[in-house]
Amino acid sequence: MADKIIEELWKIKDGIAREYGYNVDALVAHLKTKGLSDGQKEVHLHLKKTATP
Repeated sequence: MADKIIEELWKIKDGIAREYGYNVDALVAHLKTKGLSDGQKEVHLHLKKTATP
């Protein structure tokens, strides 16, 4: 069953890539204009601090 799920995810990913002409910059620009839905939080991974051992 996991293989079918992975196959479906790849189809979706390929469709999104095709929709934006396989251009990551175009996809990011679209996502930035779309904004966040209600209740979603923006995450800044570069600000995340890691614990030092």
